[in-house]
Order: sequence, then structure tokens, then C-alpha cells
Amino acid sequence: MIITRVVNETTVVLTLEGRLDSAWSEPTAVALDDAIRLGRARVELDLTAVTFISSVGIGVLLRASTKLRAVGGGLAVKSASVVVREMLRASKLEAMFALAPLVAVAHTKERSLGRGWNGSLVPLDATPGAQPTVFSRIDEGRLRVDVSTLAIGHLALALDSDSARGLYGDGLAAGGTIALAPAHSPRPDCLAASDGHTIECMARTALVARGAFAFRGRFEGTSEQPVTLSSLALELLHAVGGPFAFVAIGECAGAFGAWARQSPDAWRTDPAHMNNDELRIALGFAGERMHVGETMTAVAFVFGDRTSTPATLDLHAHLAVTSYRPVPQSTNDPRAAGSLLAEQPLRSVMHALSGRDGLESAFVRGCCWVMPIGAER
Repeated sequence: MIITRVVNETTVVLTLEGRLDSAWSEPTAVALDDAIRLGRARVELDLTAVTFISSVGIGVLLRASTKLRAVGGGLAVKSASVVVREMLRASKLEAMFALAPLVAVAHTKERSLGRGWNGSLVPLDATPGAQPTVFSRIDEGRLRVDVSTLAIGHLALALDSDSARGLYGDGLAAGGTIALAPAHSPRPDCLAASDGHTIECMARTALVARGAFAFRGRFEGTSEQPVTLSSLALELLHAVGGPFAFVAIGECAGAFGAWARQSPDAWRTDPAHMNNDELRIALGFAGERMHVGETMTAVAFVFGDRTSTPATLDLHAHLAVTSYRPVPQSTNDPRAAGSLLAEQPLRSVMHALSGRDGLESAFVRGCCWVMPIGAER
């Protein structure tokens, strides 16, 4: 079996040549998984040169199709040999692998992003009657979250200060889901809202933005240069101005940060003024990038000045890492971030850091949505 791959903006085309039987099922499955990880809207198969396909081979195609459909994509057989067509017809699978043509997307307002990596940013149509985005800070109090809320801070899944005592940990909110790593627990936790509903938790030192997203972006790094969180924020700052909040989801090239080992309401001093012994008790640190190859959600608040030379960037971000799930570049709805956090097993939640040696969190590829911040309340 010979497998070749061609990648364009919306599609991955795999061309197979040889016998797709049990002997070649695993290499084909690996090639399909690799194609799915590229995040394109669909994968097309050219099976013209496939001389035989067994039930095991069809099973490989069905599993790949299920994975793609789960993330809003699809698998199509664009052409096939007579043998393959007859096998698909006999299995009554012809319709399953036939996809409608992709709808052309206008790029007249698209703006390029990236320095060493590729990306673009497109304005979103304003929702009629949408309220302006409101930015707020919570020193300690109740946080209400719906699908139009972005938030980061120390959070606790409780409804009042007394019951939240000792339970705070690093957390974020996006797409109607709250994800956090409670200091008292070895596992992260989450709370998701049903459609149109609001969920609540307690928050300390939290940043909150509520409103409508104004831009949607996509980005993809190279094998030499992933998309770091700061480079994405800086590109968005140049394109959008500031201040703004954004959520980004995609394949993780490494998460780097810190998380609360001890509930922050028990800290006697700010971490910036703690000695080494106090830091070891209060915080855990990633010594290097973690969770490579899994899926990362970042919620960030950017307060910078694009007019200065060089531009100044004041970035505050929290990260949540889940088990891997592809994020197609055609993903349009920011609620996908909430679904991802609610449906995939959570690996960790942390405060994003940048090391002196340039070490920081980064994406392989992904999508983002930007919410300009209005008046503070």
C-alpha cells in the first residue's frame, strides 16, 4: 500500500494505492488519524488505485468518518476503483461517504495573521440588538456564566463564600462551561450550562468579559515554529487594537504555567512576595511544556498598546487541557470551546506563564474568537 497526502486550506486528500485489507488497516488508520489532526473541514479519499478492500478496510473508513462527523467534518470518497465502488454499494455505504460541496467563504474582509506561522482573522456580523461588551473584575464574589461570558481567575464550585472556603483553584469560563483545578482535589472539574441557561460559581481575583464576539480567527504553526500564546495575542492586538479578551482552542504544542496547590484564600501573602518554601506549598509549576498533542483551551485578556514601538503586551491567560479532539478550522461557533471542556476528560487547568528563556504555552493549530472589551463595570 502506498499512501500520499495533499493538504489545502479546507481539505486533506489521501490517495491510496494497493490492497486495503487487514494487513494495511493499521497504516491506513494512522494516516487517517494524522489527516484528522490537521483540523481541516473534511478528508477526501482517492481510491482509484485500490485493487481490493475488505470488511476490515471498510471498518477503518467508518471509524474515521465517525471521528470527523463528531467534530462537524466529514469523510468523502472522491473517486474509487470498480472493486471499491461495488464493495461500498454492497455494504450500502455509498451515501455515507458522499458529501455536499463545501460552501465558498468570502474572504474580502479577511486579514492575515502570523509571523513565522500562518493565520487569518475575519470580522463577524454583529447580532442585531446585541449589548456592548462589559468588562469587570471580581475581588471576591459570585460569577455568573453563560455562553457569552469569558472569565479567568481563582474559582470554586460553590454558591457562597462560606462553602467556597478552601476550595478555590485556577479556572476559566468559556462557551457556557466553567473549568477549574480545585486546590483540594487531584483532578480538575467542570460545570456546564444547558442551552440558554446560566451557571454560577464563586470567584476571587477574576477578570470577566460579557458580550458578543467581533472576530473569528484561525492559525497554524509550522514544524519549526508553533503558535505561542503571546505571538497570537500580539498579532490580534495589531489587528484589533485593545483591550480585548479572546478564547482559543486547538491542538496543544505544550502547556506551561502554574496552578494552586493550596486554596488562594489561605495564602498569607501574594505569590510575588512569597519565599521559596511558601511557593512550594502554595503553587505547582510546570518545569517544561506539558500535554503535547492533546487539546488546549486558552482564555486570555489583553491590555496593550499597538501604537508603541515595539508594541506593549499585557497578557493574562488561563489554560485548560483536555484529551485530544480535532478542532476543524471551519469551526465557527465559539460555544465549541464550552462543548470541548464539558465533553472531553480534563487533564489540567493552570495560569499561563512565560519563562525567562522564552518557554511558554503554544498551539500546533486552532481557532480563536475575539471580544473587544468595552466599559468597565
